[in-house]
This record gives sequence, structure tokens and C-alpha cells, in this order.
Amino acid sequence: MKLEKDSLIISYNFFKLMSNHKLIIKTNYLFYGQTKLLFLFFLVSFSVFSQEKDFDNSIDSITFLLNQYKKTKQAHLPQKAFLLAEKIKGDSLLKKTYFSFGIKSFFNKDLNNLSLTGKKLQDFYVRTKDSSALAQQYYFKGLFFKVKLKQDSAFYYFSKSKDVSVQLKDSLEVSRRFLSMASIQFDERDYLGSENSAVQGLRFVEPLEEFFFTGLLYEKLGNALWMTEREKEARKIYLKFFEFQKRSYLAKNNYESSGDWLEAKEIIYQKARLYNNLAKNYHQEGNYIKSIEYFKKSLAIDSIKFNSISRYEVALQGIAHNNFRLGNIKLAKKIYLEVLKSRQNRKYEQGLAFTHTHLGRVYAANNETKKAIFHSKIGLKKAKEMRYNSNILDNLFLLSKLVKGEKGRLLLQEHVILKDSLYYRERSLKNQFANVQYEAEKKDRENASLKQENSKRELELVTEKQHKIIGWLIAGISILFIGFGGSLVLSRRKKMLFEAQLKQVEVRETERQQIAKSLHDEVAGDIRMLHLKLSKTNQLEDAKSLDIINENVRNLSHQISSESFNEVSFKDQIINLISEYFEISFRIKVEEIDEVIMGHVLTSGLGQNTARQAAIQATIPVSKPAHIINQVCGSGLRSVVSGYQSIKLEESKIVAAGGQENMSRAMHSIFYRKDKKLSEDMLIDTM
Repeated sequence: MKLEKDSLIISYNFFKLMSNHKLIIKTNYLFYGQTKLLFLFFLVSFSVFSQEKDFDNSIDSITFLLNQYKKTKQAHLPQKAFLLAEKIKGDSLLKKTYFSFGIKSFFNKDLNNLSLTGKKLQDFYVRTKDSSALAQQYYFKGLFFKVKLKQDSAFYYFSKSKDVSVQLKDSLEVSRRFLSMASIQFDERDYLGSENSAVQGLRFVEPLEEFFFTGLLYEKLGNALWMTEREKEARKIYLKFFEFQKRSYLAKNNYESSGDWLEAKEIIYQKARLYNNLAKNYHQEGNYIKSIEYFKKSLAIDSIKFNSISRYEVALQGIAHNNFRLGNIKLAKKIYLEVLKSRQNRKYEQGLAFTHTHLGRVYAANNETKKAIFHSKIGLKKAKEMRYNSNILDNLFLLSKLVKGEKGRLLLQEHVILKDSLYYRERSLKNQFANVQYEAEKKDRENASLKQENSKRELELVTEKQHKIIGWLIAGISILFIGFGGSLVLSRRKKMLFEAQLKQVEVRETERQQIAKSLHDEVAGDIRMLHLKLSKTNQLEDAKSLDIINENVRNLSHQISSESFNEVSFKDQIINLISEYFEISFRIKVEEIDEVIMGHVLTSGLGQNTARQAAIQATIPVSKPAHIINQVCGSGLRSVVSGYQSIKLEESKIVAAGGQENMSRAMHSIFYRKDKKLSEDMLIDTM
């Protein structure tokens, strides 16, 4: 609604601005475009206004249908509301609609619509994966079975709903499910189980500072306590219940903690509920006078008969029951008849089952047999319809005493059979309830353990990943360091080799220069002296020939001395160095190897002729001979000597010789041909 008001204000201001005469004159050429913009703006505002109005109308319609369903109980109304909510396509509204009509279906005992609500919530969960919808689906399944009076199935689905809410960490919903479970256990006389469920519910709800459901759980706990003969504890718990109900109302209606709350009717009627609970507690304790006192306090509350009729009837019936216990039969009968009339007027079938049962007892105690039988039969019929087993037993037992003959005997027999079956049923249900809770707790423990293991595993994986990364980093750095170190060593080695080669070349250069100098100075000088002598002796032809030789020697000297070391390449220098020992094209090919000789001492367990195995692995042709030599520590050296001898005798040109041994892997052997038993003391170390 705020959005549509803002839109109208903006539109109005914009229109007022555009209506200014001077502005229209100045912006005449933009007028038509701005008019279109203004129209579009109005259209959008109207659209938003219409959508919000439709949404509000839909919510009002759903609320109206809910109120009508509560009053008339017409079965078609929930379906109509569901269709209306589904048209709006708002998940929050849709889930709220399902829940509201589901609760009303439960109170109306409308099983069809209760089942429909569960299916709708299941479809909603499948579509949205909203786990809270799954929890509600289980809850409505439990309500469905509760209406059908199948308490074990109801308890099971309440427990499943609770488990889902625990996983969602929705403590309020968990406490509500525990309240439902405690109620079922109390109805089935599993009072210790009911107490346990109520306590667990309080553990979840109390930290939330939520008052209403906290109070209801305290009330349920008090009921379980007084049924297990712990009346004093129960009374303290009931006082806590009232305190929380009062605080709930104050929080809901924003009352101050002054005297205002005393005037609130809801608080007053919750006080009547407190008095009734305390009165029942004193009755259970056997203090009937105190019980009557509290029931009368409840009746003394202003207008309770008109504004809280159920609490009025409970208090009235409680007074009658206590008077009956005290022997005031006539007064008890009078009050019971008043309660009967009130419950008949409002057609309260559940209450009528109890009232007719009590009237049967009163009339029987007053020796009014016919009236006692009449009311007991009605009480029995209604108790069977409501499946109130304790009332069924009471009426059967009373009728077996009042009705004579075979009919009385059959009624007694029916009473005994039902009592036995109920006893076994109670035990079975208690076991079922305990098993469901045990399985739920076991699952919770397993989930907690699994969660802890998963967290631990995730931590281990993260740690392992970090260790791997650190390991790879260290390995990479190590490889880089080793590579850098290796490159330094290799570079240094190359430098040293080059320096050694350079020295050798320098030595040769020095020798060459010396040879050149000798040729130039000594040999050429001697030839020149001989040439002069021949010239003096007139041997001119010989002198001329000698002059030619002298010129050649001088030229050769100049040639030798003119070669520069810097002009010689490194490759040529290397060839120069090794040319004295090998040919330049020297290569050893595998197929050129003529023989393989290997020294090998411990060959046990390694197969035949390990020299042949090595030759095959080295791709040496199998046509070449291969053998091993065993001369202990001298085996490898002996194989080299044998190869050398083979070459010297010209039996082979190239021989592959060496040693192969790994004594740390030497085998253990055992003689297994005679004795088939194995033992460690039979093993022999081949080393």
C-alpha cells in the first residue's frame, strides 16, 4: 500500500511540474515525448496498485475461508483455499495456508483434508527442497493417525518430524513435537516416557525464552509427575506452568507487569486451569477436601461458566467426584446431573463418556440399579466410540456386578480379556515408544559422530593437501637447487677441461713456434752458409739448387709460425687431442660386440646364465656368446682380464665385460624335495 501511495504522489508532482506554462513553452518540442513518458508512468503505478490489491484480496479471501471452515466444517473449503493460494505463487503464503487449514482439519477431525494437507506439503517439499515442509508433512501424518486413534503410528511420525527439525536446528518446532509425543505417552499411560519427552522438550525451548509452549510442557510434566505419585513436585511444576502462561499473554498483548494483567480474561481462565490441575493433584494424593477447595476456587472465577465452559465442567465434575469419595452420594449425584446437562447441551461426546460412567457408579452406590445400568451402558457405548479403554473397563466391571446371570458373566469375561489385552498393549506401546526414541537418539549420536568424523576427515584432507603442496614446493626448490648446483659443477668441469686442453694446445703451439724458429734460424742459416761456400768455389749450379731449398725451408718456417691458435676451433682441438688414439669416426654398435663376460657370485633364484639375461636386456644379438665368471670378489676383474685375453688372441674384437651383483638381496633357500614341512630354521642363507 505504501508503494501505490508513493507512486501517486510522484505522478501528481510530475504532472503539476509539467503543467507549468513557462516550462511548456520552453520545451514545446519535447512535449509529446514527455506526455508518453507520463502516461507510461501512470500505467506502471496503476499496475503495481492492481497487483497489491489482488494480493490483499486473495489473503482476505483465504482468511475468510479459514474462519468459515472453522465454523461450518465444510469439506470443500480447504481445497478452495489451496487453489487460491497456489494461483498467487508465493511459497511463504502457500506453506502457511497448508499449515493453517491442516490444523483446522485436525480439530474438525476431517481426515480427507488432513491427508490432502500432507500430500500438498510433500509436493511442496519435492518442488522447493524446503526441509521445514518435510517436517510439517510428517507432523500432519502424525495428526492423521492420532485422529484415527493409532497412537503408535502417530508417535512414530511425530518423532520423524522432530528429527528433521533437529537437523534444521529449529528448537521451537522440536519442542512442539516433544509436546505432542509426551501427550500420546500420557494418554497411553506411559507416564515415565511422557515425563522424559517433556523434559527433553524443555531443554530445547527454554533457551529461546518462549513462554507459551514452555508453559504447556511444564503442565505435561506436572501431569506425569502426579500420575507417578510425586504430587509435591507436580504442584511446583504447575505453578511454573501458570507463570509461563501469564508471561506469554503479557508478551502477546504488551501488558506491563503491573496490575493490568489481573483484568485480562485469558489470564484469569488460565488461573482456573491451574486450580483444576492442583485440585486433581490433591485428589490423586487422597486429600479430597483440599481438592474440593481448589475446584471451588476455579468455579469462583467470574463468568467461567460462559467464557470457559470446559474448565467449568471439569471443576464441577471434580467436586462431584471428591464428594463421592467422601461419601456424599446425593450431592455428588446432583452435581453430576448438572455436568451431564451442560455437556448434552453442547454435544460434548468425550465428556459425556466420563459423566455417564461416573453417574453409573453413583447410582450403583445409592442402590438405584436400573439407573446405574442405564448410565453405565451409555458410558460403555460412548467409551467404545472414543476408545477410552479405562472407561470401557470401569463400565464393564460395574455392569458385570449389576447384571445377573449369563449376561453378567459374559460382561465380566469381556472385562478380564480386555484388561489383559490392554496390559500387553500398554507394555508393547511403551516398548515401541522407547524403541522409537532409542533409534532417534542412536541416529542423533551416529549423525554427530559422522559429522565429527567428516570434520576430522576434511581437516586431514586439508592438512594432507597443504603437506603435499609444501612437499612439492620443497621438491621443486630442491630440484632447482640441484639443477643449479649441477650446472655449476658441469660448467666448472667444462672450464677445467677447456683449460687443460688449452694448455696442451699452447704446448703444441710453443713446440711449433720452436720448430719454425729452428727452421728459420738454424736450418736456413746453415743452408745459407753452405750456399756462400759453394758460391766461392764456383759451384754455381749446386748453389742455385741449394738456394731453392733454402727458400722452401724459409717458406715452411713462415707457414708454421703464421698459424694462430685462436683460429683453431674447439672441435678441431678435441679431434687433435684424441686423434693419436682413435679414429675420428670411432663408434661402438651393439651388433659389433663379439662376446659378453660378467662376474657374478650369488646366482641363486635369479635364473640361468645372468650374463645372457643382461645381454638380452641390452639388445645384444643372441648369436653372440655370453657367460659368467665366479671368482668371489675378483669376479668382475677376472671378466675384464678374460675379455682382454680374448682380444689379444684375436678371438674377439669388442668384448662387453663387467660385474653384476646385489648381495643385500641374496636369496634364502630350502631343501623341499624330501620334507614338505616349512619352518624358519630350515632356511639357508645363500650368501
